[in-house]
Amino acid sequence: MTVLYPKAYDTYMELQVQIIQAIQNIRSPFFDLLFQGITMTAEELFFIVLAAWFLWCGDKQLGYRVGFAFLSSAVVNPLLKNSFRIERPIGVEGIESQRLHTATGYAFPSGHTQGATAFWTGMMTTLRRRWMYLLGTALIILVALSRMYLGVHWPSDVIGGVAAGVLTVLLTNRVFDFAARRRNKLFLLLVVLPLGIGLFLFKDENYVKPFGALLGFWLGYVLEDRYIHYEVQAVWWQQAIKLIVGLGLLLALRVGLKGLFTVVLPADFMAADLIRYFFVGLWLTVGAPYLFSNCNIQFNKK
Repeated sequence: MTVLYPKAYDTYMELQVQIIQAIQNIRSPFFDLLFQGITMTAEELFFIVLAAWFLWCGDKQLGYRVGFAFLSSAVVNPLLKNSFRIERPIGVEGIESQRLHTATGYAFPSGHTQGATAFWTGMMTTLRRRWMYLLGTALIILVALSRMYLGVHWPSDVIGGVAAGVLTVLLTNRVFDFAARRRNKLFLLLVVLPLGIGLFLFKDENYVKPFGALLGFWLGYVLEDRYIHYEVQAVWWQQAIKLIVGLGLLLALRVGLKGLFTVVLPADFMAADLIRYFFVGLWLTVGAPYLFSNCNIQFNKK
């Protein structure tokens, strides 16, 4: 990378190293576990469980609005990473890095921070409750700190993640609300289709997976609203069954499709992840609700 002002850049990078070192000065086994736990609240499994709860048991309209914003942000993140191509602080002298399997791709902006920001900003702008503003802001800050404590992101990465997450949510919320007012979900393609540009620019599974999920999510949203009209209300034990069965089948779908594609497709065939996550998004929005609406136990009845 060519730097126009090398002295200023060196000073800037030294400051970033010092900030990470200052955060890591509190390092201990307790804080290692604490910040690893915090960073896990911004990972795929956590968000899948939350999406399942809202779409199947809680408030599906909130789940659609927040889910659309979150997945759109998840696609924007690798687009930005592959555009800026900034390396992580991993291996830099004086910085200790942990949980490296979560540190994939380039550094800027932080995917965990952007994901947490997108989700909790979506929740805050939808619910508009004081307790949600406090909770969401606290969790965004904690996730950002966790990425620096774990030594996998620069301070500029987490700041960029917050900015990208907030801006993406504000934009997608406007499109989502406009589509809702017009009662035409095709308007959501104004967000979905432009984000597909990465398919022609980057060969990156971190882009392909969320874009596939976004496509499936959008199509499932359309189909469920038109044909199923699923009601989430049920007694507590029925809600528990829905989550156990629905998430179990989702896991089987992910693992089964991955195993199938591994056998029948080339190892570097990126469309396999696109298809696999497309079905994940489809299952969350329409597959499981269709199953629950048509099984012997009337889950939608109290």
